[in-house]
Amino acid sequence: MKIKKCFIENFTVFGRQNIEFYDGVNVLIGTNGSGKSHLLKVLYSLVQSVPARENEEPDNNDILRFYGALGGVFKPDGGEVNNMIRGLDRKTPTVFEMQSDLGRHTVTLQRVHHIAAGNITVGQSGPPPWQPAQITDAPGIFIPPNEVLAIYPGFAASYEKRELSFDQTYYDICKALSAAPLRGNNVDFIPMIQKLEDVISGKVIQKGDRFYVQDRTSGKALEAHLVAEGHRKIATVIHLINNGSIDKNTILFWDEPEASLNPRLIKHIADFLRELASAGVQIFVATHDYLLTGELSLAAEYRTEPAVPIRFFSMSRREDMPVEIQCGETLADLHDNAILDEFAEHYHREEEAFIRYTRAGGMQ
Repeated sequence: MKIKKCFIENFTVFGRQNIEFYDGVNVLIGTNGSGKSHLLKVLYSLVQSVPARENEEPDNNDILRFYGALGGVFKPDGGEVNNMIRGLDRKTPTVFEMQSDLGRHTVTLQRVHHIAAGNITVGQSGPPPWQPAQITDAPGIFIPPNEVLAIYPGFAASYEKRELSFDQTYYDICKALSAAPLRGNNVDFIPMIQKLEDVISGKVIQKGDRFYVQDRTSGKALEAHLVAEGHRKIATVIHLINNGSIDKNTILFWDEPEASLNPRLIKHIADFLRELASAGVQIFVATHDYLLTGELSLAAEYRTEPAVPIRFFSMSRREDMPVEIQCGETLADLHDNAILDEFAEHYHREEEAFIRYTRAGGMQ
């Protein structure tokens, strides 16, 4: 399954947006509050809920599952998805439409309690309280900003029984991590795994309810929570590939892959994303990182192998206005680039500080 287009109307920061994606790597950039994570979570909720069956519209169960997924990944107060609908009047609908290679699927939310095929309208009573959905065949995998190996032991069981502050993406990825490694790895992914193991200098081992990284030199297995946080994040990806949670049919949503990573590791992540896309994985990344976006843009501009389709989306909004989105195949195609703009401002501040310093006799 590949997402081709998405239409969002009247939801959180989105007024009316029609967005077209590439089969390869889709990179979302923008300031905090511009909707990057919201877009990832909407797409993830749609992928986890709507039929992965060709030309089949969502039924009531699909719609309720989508409502539950929204409540889980956004975690609004009291689970009220109603609070995220943009606009105040009951007649203003919120529309989600996803077009994939399997067809076009539409879901509508309104503020009156009523359920019909393809349409759910919600009020304060709303559908039943949200529970984590048990979805085993959906193609999406969501990697949240904070690594999860350190909190993995017992997390899923606690999440099902107690009210935790984590959103459902943490529960979902822990459930995905719980699967044991496959007997045989996909040959297309073996070189990627080996490169990532080189980065962390070890192999990822699962023993019962705990993860370890086994040092390739000493052979010593170190518990995940004792491993550097950036290496834990990479170890998570290694295990998701090893157990088949990430394969050629997966859609990967990765929110801030640069979080906790030393800049020296960013190029490895940029190369990994392109190699993953070349193996057939569609990727959506939300990032604030100058190096990550720069490396991907450089590869797109000069068609560095493996050459995969890459598209950049610059998301911006003014005050309480709906988000605006620009797109391009390189960073140079974007007129609004919050990351580059701030680096330019930093250069100007440095230049002005140097001039003030020298004028004050600092170089004497």
